[in-house]
Amino acid sequence: MSKIAQIVPALGWGGAQVFCIQLCNELAKYPGYEITLVSLYHHNQNHMSTGLIDKKVKFVTLGKKNGLDINIFKKVHGLLKEMQPDVVHTHLHAGYYAMWAYLNMKNTFSKIHTFHSLVTKDAPAHGRLMYKYFFNKGIIHPVSISEEVFKGAVKEYGNSIKTLIHNGSDPVKPTEKFKSVTETINRLKKNNDTKVMVNVARIDKVKNQQMIINSMKILEAEGENVIALIVGGYLPEDKELYDQLFQNKPNNVHFIGRVNNVGDYLLNADAFLMPSLYEGLPISLLEAMSAGAVPICTPVGGLLDIIKPDIGFLSKDLSTDSYLSALKAFLHADAAAIEKLKANGKALYKKEFSMESCAAKYNKLYFD
Repeated sequence: MSKIAQIVPALGWGGAQVFCIQLCNELAKYPGYEITLVSLYHHNQNHMSTGLIDKKVKFVTLGKKNGLDINIFKKVHGLLKEMQPDVVHTHLHAGYYAMWAYLNMKNTFSKIHTFHSLVTKDAPAHGRLMYKYFFNKGIIHPVSISEEVFKGAVKEYGNSIKTLIHNGSDPVKPTEKFKSVTETINRLKKNNDTKVMVNVARIDKVKNQQMIINSMKILEAEGENVIALIVGGYLPEDKELYDQLFQNKPNNVHFIGRVNNVGDYLLNADAFLMPSLYEGLPISLLEAMSAGAVPICTPVGGLLDIIKPDIGFLSKDLSTDSYLSALKAFLHADAAAIEKLKANGKALYKKEFSMESCAAKYNKLYFD
């Protein structure tokens, strides 16, 4: 029996959490594997549904308190000591809280940490100093999710950075709500020729929904037959930002809110909008590609690695003018060219970014 623990801070509504759940579910298909998904915080109604977790995956929460909680180090240590895992794989800032356990457990097991974003965004300065020690000592094996993340990790941590495994995701599938979503979107469209663009992200300055508002205002004024759907919720601290965006939105932008059937919206989309200020290798982009939605993105992080001219449209910089040009390039492309982009995106997803492929690479790393 191979015991694998995947540890996240909490099952919040983010790409890293979606990735971790899907990785657990895929690994649970392997014969003789016992998979445990660990959340440092207790689960609550604001987190993703535990219904997304395969029944073969054990789900454990440790009840971390907000802010500094010294006891969580002991709880992680106690859990791992009881589990006696063969592999511990940490994500986001859960990596900090496993370090004390690593130093105090004499038994050897694989210790993996994945950077889900640029390393300077993944951890504060003191956290990066801690990681540097554990990486250089060979205690933790770091993994980057994209070429851009890998380059930044090498710059920050040096020769201890050796592994790049692209993120993977499950392909999106229609849910029982698909028909209802289609009907709702059709009511928002001006006519059958209206192009539908979807942004899947929480409301956040980094996700840069303001760029969508600015660009869509201009497209509306110019009479372009297009709508944009913003699918995602917001944290309490971002309520003011949401209110500002909502009050200033043009009529061709619609806020859908947080949903648990994102795939239904992507399957109804012609294009996928990602005007972020920085990114790692977002799961939402991979899901959009699997659905055949053409990406229109800013040139940041892992987006640079994926969005080539045969896959989608990349703005030249982070300005509204540049992003608007990318949107217009999509809107004015002929139907055959768009269909080719959709087909290429699906093919690239299947070849490089499926969760099945990603899990196989991690599995090899765990037991090499």
